[in-house]
Amino acid sequence: MHGFTHRQVEAFRAVMICGSMTDAARMLSVTQPAVSKILRQMEAELGFALFRRDGGLKPTEAAELLFEEVKRAYSGLDHIAWTAAQIRSRTSGVLRIAVPPAFSGGFIQRVVRKLTDEDDTVRLSILSYNSEEAVDLVASGLCDLGYVMTPVAPSRVLVGEVMTVPSFAILPATHRLAGRERISVRDMQGEHFVSMGEGTASRQRIDALFASHNVERVARIEARWSLAVIGLVGAGLGWAIVEGFSAQAAPAFGCVAIPLAEAADFTFVCVRPRRGRDSALTRRFVEMVEQELRTHVARCNAPIRTMSPAACEAASVPEALADPVGR
Repeated sequence: MHGFTHRQVEAFRAVMICGSMTDAARMLSVTQPAVSKILRQMEAELGFALFRRDGGLKPTEAAELLFEEVKRAYSGLDHIAWTAAQIRSRTSGVLRIAVPPAFSGGFIQRVVRKLTDEDDTVRLSILSYNSEEAVDLVASGLCDLGYVMTPVAPSRVLVGEVMTVPSFAILPATHRLAGRERISVRDMQGEHFVSMGEGTASRQRIDALFASHNVERVARIEARWSLAVIGLVGAGLGWAIVEGFSAQAAPAFGCVAIPLAEAADFTFVCVRPRRGRDSALTRRFVEMVEQELRTHVARCNAPIRTMSPAACEAASVPEALADPVGR
């Protein structure tokens, strides 16, 4: 066997994705007979059949196994292309910021709105990642800034001051305690609870809070992101504790957000690459995040039972939030 060509792999991948020779030919901008010929040549090179042609085109078990490897290879190529686009954006005046999903509930939109109102020529790429991924992107220089949950090791990135946001109890609007001004975990002894995903920093802190107050709960459902957790509470599957960013969206899910009596703060930091200098835009963005955070925390002392004007405005995302390189 002499080995197969890149063109053969492309044709094979197209047929596996499309499910037919005709659609694969259209995808590759070639004729159907050309695709058929390429695949027969590939089968001859491999020494085994990729498709059964009796009563339609059906992949063999060998084809399914080979396709898994092809998908992994193309996934690597896609990541290389994305990385190249990020590197290209470094010279095009785009400020690239990695943020946690919690910021997407309106907080980061308000920061971007104020920044673009101040200067409508700025170009931003807002990328949502978990903390570990965000640190990797900043450390490699593919992002200019990152906001990540603590703790963060300072060996790979420059770490800013710790910032905190209070946490809220999220309850269905019809819950017996929905009218309270403050909720203690002790008030919810034995109730169904929707947890954050296992292994996350938020989950560890919340579990420790219940343990320290010797409060038991029925925890059968979990979700990785705060907004998903709130949605599950809105569906009547329990109550939850989330940070004050996502809590602003609680009314949209038929829930109320009530300040938590115990300290269970969401703590995060700004991280920067160790190489290079901050641009004026980077410094201004960091300042605006800090300003907006002070305003946001001041609003975290009262229950959230209706959508605030700020939260409603966040539903209209400015064009600057669009990722110009995509992923």
